[in-house]
Amino acid sequence: MQEQASKKLTGGVLGGMGPLATVDFMSRVIALCPIKKEEDHVRLIVDQNPHIPSRQIMSLDHSSEIAAMLTESARTLEKTGVDFIVMPCNTAHMFADNISNAINIPFFHIVDETINEISKYHTQAKCIGILATSACLDSGIYQEGLIAAKKDFIVPDPSNQDECMRIILSIKDGASIKDMQQEMLDVAEHLIERGAEIIIAGCTEIPLILKKEDIKVPLISSTEVLALKTVEYANGVDIERIN
Repeated sequence: MQEQASKKLTGGVLGGMGPLATVDFMSRVIALCPIKKEEDHVRLIVDQNPHIPSRQIMSLDHSSEIAAMLTESARTLEKTGVDFIVMPCNTAHMFADNISNAINIPFFHIVDETINEISKYHTQAKCIGILATSACLDSGIYQEGLIAAKKDFIVPDPSNQDECMRIILSIKDGASIKDMQQEMLDVAEHLIERGAEIIIAGCTEIPLILKKEDIKVPLISSTEVLALKTVEYANGVDIERIN
């Protein structure tokens, strides 16, 4: 990261999917940034667009509309002068290639970064539990990445996946987070009982209600991983991990 050391870079954020998850991502960027003064924080330019259609519907016309809106937003951010782009929504990374191909600056992939984090800092873990939206799991982006990283994985059984989706969609629709904490914990515990040594919070709504201290195995928040990458790349620093 030495090439960034002399200049602090500006990050662009494709946000709004959902709004609370984007705000949580920004809060984590602030919290993770090592600062001595206010000016040391990362500059972010955010397109908070909750009008991107649901990523849970994957018809051809619907997918084309999502891809077009995401690429337009990415190009708009690039025109503002940002040096790189991130997107704190895992499911929308089904369109990562569309975004990358539309811009001439780095686009950091939340799934790739999350799996890299596990490979680098949790080398002994063999079986990874994935909590994500049904569309994200159906796309296979986490499963394919974990196979490439030589990790086994498990996903919730159908009834627990239905519960996971109900919770995620309820958060997106403005329900009380506190009321759903135990339900999400129960879904995670089912994965642990089946042998998960690590849980990936592979939807950025999940870290809003499931915290590291809630479960007995490491919880890898994709939101926090992306925030770490943002701070490290923008400010040319390496942040120590505390597992």
